Amino acid sequence: MTPFRHRGVIEGFYGPPWSHEDRLWWIERLGSWGMNRYVYAPKDDPLHRARWREPYPDAALRRFVELIETGARHGVEVGFALSPGLSIRYGSREDIEALRAKFRTFRDLGSGFLSLALDDVPFELVHDADRRSFATLAAAHTALTHEVREALGPECTLWLVPTDYLGVRSSDYLEEIGGSLAADVEVGWTGRTVLSPTIETDEARRRAEVLRRPLLLWDNTPVADGPMRRMLHLGPYQGRSPALANHASGVLLNPMQHARASAVTIRTAARFLEDPEGYEPERAFSEAILELGAGAAEAFALFAEAHRFSPIAPEDRDRALEAGLAEARNAVRAGEDPIPALHALRAEVEARAGVAESLRTGLADRSLEAEISPWIEAHARETRCMAAALDGALAVLEANLARDRVFAFFALESKLSREPALPEVSYGPRRVLYPQLDDLRDDTMALARSDPTLLRDRCLADEVVSFAERIALDDLDVSEAGAE
Repeated sequence: MTPFRHRGVIEGFYGPPWSHEDRLWWIERLGSWGMNRYVYAPKDDPLHRARWREPYPDAALRRFVELIETGARHGVEVGFALSPGLSIRYGSREDIEALRAKFRTFRDLGSGFLSLALDDVPFELVHDADRRSFATLAAAHTALTHEVREALGPECTLWLVPTDYLGVRSSDYLEEIGGSLAADVEVGWTGRTVLSPTIETDEARRRAEVLRRPLLLWDNTPVADGPMRRMLHLGPYQGRSPALANHASGVLLNPMQHARASAVTIRTAARFLEDPEGYEPERAFSEAILELGAGAAEAFALFAEAHRFSPIAPEDRDRALEAGLAEARNAVRAGEDPIPALHALRAEVEARAGVAESLRTGLADRSLEAEISPWIEAHARETRCMAAALDGALAVLEANLARDRVFAFFALESKLSREPALPEVSYGPRRVLYPQLDDLRDDTMALARSDPTLLRDRCLADEVVSFAERIALDDLDVSEAGAE
């Protein structure tokens, strides 16, 4: 028996929502991986958030029914969320009835897992009438949640995503929610920050004690929205304590807008949720690559290695390539001849030279190929740059005449200058903001001190190029290299 009651995905990112076809694909996959929840909550669906009062049209409802029926066939409960917090008047019967009616529509379609999402909204009551009706924001949120719960009845599981949804410290808001909210309403939490690199048992315990109930973990991985959009997160699920089930009823992962690419991390997470104590991230990663990279599994494995970097793995890039660079650096530091290490590093780069073509022509899942196409091009570009830099450095080191060494360096830089810059990047980021916060209140919101927020110059391809340039310039006896 699996230790987590809820195991699945919440489509809760900012950006273009998934297609209906992708949702059907996902529900089937979740069932095949032993997961049991899919929750519809795309932030940029206007009828979910900005225009929450408006009913969904009949065509959308028919698609929702198909999702629910597909889920029933595959053992996956399909749920829906509404996010009214930007504009709702908590004391307005008109608004309350509109919200209750819309939730009842989901229930009547056959959904039994629903979420009231009050995240990413002001931390204070904004309407004068609400300030007169409620002493606190928590009181308003508790009252609204109970209104929805009463409208749905006991057959529905109701989940509240609170405004204070992260961190390990208590607050007046959380104390009131924990003490006033009906015990059968589940409450969401993202960990100690927005994109938690790790989630420890003690952190979960502290939040669960404040809320007086087990947590439902909204795990923001492999999501890559907002300022993270240039990144592609393809690493294994990791950094979560095996004992989380002692304080959490379940885990729902928030994916990227790239539906098929998100499956790499989430398929590995399925193995963790099935058996946290026996989970082996690298074994699960290899299994995911073989399944999802069918038709070009070897190339997809190398491609995924270049995109393991993420908030839960901020130091994880292409490990074999990074090891080769470390060997070359160590040779230089030790005063040894670097040429053998450079040739070995060049062989690692060469092994990646055919990845792009193999993926473009071989991947069986053409939707996956289309999603990752910009990063396939970026991977090819960065690989060419590394190859050119290493070839140039070796040509400088191995030339006999000074003229040949200088011309080899000019040729190196000429090749690099012809490579166009791309917005996407492989082998780690050039510049990316991971919005880590440890306080969400309006007057004390702060960036986290313990987790990396702004990461610069972490592209492994850039490091290889800079190292090769430095080696070449040192051989040319140029003291001000400006590299590394």
